[in-house]
Amino acid sequence: MSSQIEEIKSKIDIVDLVGSYLRLQKAGANFKALCPFHGEKTPSFNVSPVRQIWHCFGCGIGGDIFEFIQKIEGVEFVDALKTLADRAGVELKREDPQFRTERNRQLALLEEAAKFFEDNLVANQQISEKFVDSRQENNVTPFNYLHQRGLTDETIREFRLGYAPDEWRALSGHLKTRGFSSGEIEKSGLVAKNQRDFYDRFRGRIMFPIFDYNGRVIAFGGRIYPEKENEAKYVNSPETAFYQKSRILYGLNKSKQEILRTGECVLVEGYMDMVMSWQSGVKNVAASSGTALTLEQLKLLSRLCGKIILAFDIDVAGDAANKRGINLLKNILEQNLEFDVKVVKLDKFKDAADAVKEDPAVWRAAVTASVSIAKFYIDTALKKYGSGTPEAKIEFQRNVLPLVASLAELERAHWVREISNILNIREDSVWDALKRIDVKIPVQSKPAEIVKNKTRKDLLEEKVLGIVAEYPALAPKLDPSFAALVSAGSKTGIFAEMFLNGAAEAEAELIKCQKELKKEYLKERLTLLSRDISAKERAGGEDLKTLLDEFYKISKEFAKI
Repeated sequence: MSSQIEEIKSKIDIVDLVGSYLRLQKAGANFKALCPFHGEKTPSFNVSPVRQIWHCFGCGIGGDIFEFIQKIEGVEFVDALKTLADRAGVELKREDPQFRTERNRQLALLEEAAKFFEDNLVANQQISEKFVDSRQENNVTPFNYLHQRGLTDETIREFRLGYAPDEWRALSGHLKTRGFSSGEIEKSGLVAKNQRDFYDRFRGRIMFPIFDYNGRVIAFGGRIYPEKENEAKYVNSPETAFYQKSRILYGLNKSKQEILRTGECVLVEGYMDMVMSWQSGVKNVAASSGTALTLEQLKLLSRLCGKIILAFDIDVAGDAANKRGINLLKNILEQNLEFDVKVVKLDKFKDAADAVKEDPAVWRAAVTASVSIAKFYIDTALKKYGSGTPEAKIEFQRNVLPLVASLAELERAHWVREISNILNIREDSVWDALKRIDVKIPVQSKPAEIVKNKTRKDLLEEKVLGIVAEYPALAPKLDPSFAALVSAGSKTGIFAEMFLNGAAEAEAELIKCQKELKKEYLKERLTLLSRDISAKERAGGEDLKTLLDEFYKISKEFAKI
């Protein structure tokens, strides 16, 4: 049963669940509401999206999604389980008590394997004759190799990196001495089988333990060291009862709190990229382990942030890479996840790890200077072919326009105008080309209450007013361009009720809201300008320069936010 409980928990976000019963308000990293279990006027009911728990500081009760349903519906655990299983689409099956014991033993086995690899990495540092011989690259131990790649001792310990001896049964033999059976070792994915016998899957490899969301070892990735002919550079654990690659982002167990705090997730491809980025100070980072982002991974990230910053190799030169970016955007739209997607331009560096090794400040600056995914595709195409060549138009038709067609409506309109100007062709021609592209874009819906009552701009304005009303000392932190807004709000008294934990959290929320609100104002102005410019063009007007200058000025300002 515990496996089904974990599956239900992985599919139901506690914020969505509680939010379907209570009116939740964002409060820094958490959410607050009036407690439904005791009378109160000041909200003391807290929901943590990172820890996936709730707690009321007024009456002292709390728990996970199961305890919430039990309490709010007044039912026993079994009924709560059925309710949540239906909500998650999980078919309940009676679990053999023995299976629960097997799961616990599998977790213990994987933890023991991680310790074994850690100990072997340290043993290698002692430069024993057993590991340093003619096979080693320049007689460099795996530990020293990690140093050469730029990792510090602290980072190596932090991520529990290890080494698998280049022996056929070193790990499996060790696990048997710890009381684990051959059958248990086989189920863990740590051994493989040839025609005659089992042997260790990981041999002569630097080991990266893979953790679940809660920090438990569930699998491994191994990099070959020293290099060998006809050997894969990386080998990963096969999928097991614990490890489904489509559901895991490497390093998220460590970075989830920072991702939630910043509202951004920097996505890299490899284990070393994630670890090096963390070491450089960019800690809101996770790795996809070299695969395309799945819907499960995107949904998991949507609980923590609203922006994805890609540090992938998505150069538009290749059809596969192009489809990768388009499919990501389609998945985001189809699930109504509303991610802002940006791309890190690495220029001369192959990946994040190389950039950090050169200079951590270079990587930090590259993340800060990330650009929208559409701009990245356009800039890459222009770098290859310029803007006035037939080859440029072919490149835009083949690789840039399918990406633009995958954007949400307003953003799509913005980039259509940009492309029209870059290629010096009519905007109508760009739209006609987009219509011929087979990228089915769903209509992006919004929560019913927002559609019915207020726009995003309205809600952000009310949040800004609410923060200033609750914390008047923050008034000097207001952007001067919002002075009229505050003046109007003081007369109407319309502002959102905010539940914030002190002035520091209020100031951070005010800065964030003002930034988002400014983007909404600029979007609104760009839409009006685009309409006015099109009208002037249709009327044959020649005095477009002022409008165009303002459009480009605002576009640049928007891109910097």
